[in-house]
Amino acid sequence: MENFGYPLEELAAIVAEITPKYVGYEHSSITYEKAQMLMEGVLYCIQECMGQDSHALAEDKLPAQKAYTLGQKIVSDKFQKLQLIYNKLIFDFKDYGLNCLKDTVAKGMPAFIANYDLKFTPQETLLTLDYPLLKKSVTSTGIDAVLEYLECIDLEQQFLQKFDDSYIREILCAYHTDYELLLENICHIVLQNIIGHLIVDKPLTCKGFSPDDIAYIEDIFYQKSVAEIERFITKLVRLLTERYYDNDAALSNYLRCDIPDIAARIQLGMREHLWEGIFLV
Repeated sequence: MENFGYPLEELAAIVAEITPKYVGYEHSSITYEKAQMLMEGVLYCIQECMGQDSHALAEDKLPAQKAYTLGQKIVSDKFQKLQLIYNKLIFDFKDYGLNCLKDTVAKGMPAFIANYDLKFTPQETLLTLDYPLLKKSVTSTGIDAVLEYLECIDLEQQFLQKFDDSYIREILCAYHTDYELLLENICHIVLQNIIGHLIVDKPLTCKGFSPDDIAYIEDIFYQKSVAEIERFITKLVRLLTERYYDNDAALSNYLRCDIPDIAARIQLGMREHLWEGIFLV
């Protein structure tokens, strides 16, 4: 992790200041590994400050100690935000039987909240975040990674809870008889099925895709490139969020993360004339 142009002596002074609080005042020394861990925490907080404080990027940038203190406040605020989102989300959280989603949200998140040390090791993510998101670019660590992850889960719950539990489970069962064991994203499976309904203008209550429906879909996408398919699906996702989700921009942007994967699968379906696993119920 970069030092943002601060002299090592200035950063080491911060580590020396927080070390007694970390080890207990009766001790005066720590191992090199522990000192390195604390330094990473200091740099993580400074990075948080750099990301939100324009003064920190100016020529007369903040002293390292000030940037660290402000960064710690940002970390603390994000941790409180995460707790608020989680407390609201878990009240009506549904895992639809998917084990990796249940383990990550209902078990992993409380463990993170209980064990996250925002004072000394804010850079540690602690969770493996096994349940895959539609968004593929969660590359940060610590509270940033977990907060972004939980915000995505919150959007997924908003999307899925517009439908009956039985409908979601029916789609998942049609996708895989033992879907409970999969490490796959529920929204991806559900969204591509709904895209099929939107293409043929069929209400969700009219289940199943007839040979005529499939023929119509193949006619729509005949000789279209992946980029053209993506543009077509983007319009459908926009229509979906406008019609059923009050044009929620955050949800629309999140669902659009899945468009490249859906477009690629549709093109493969066109090439092989095989739609199993795409349009399900």
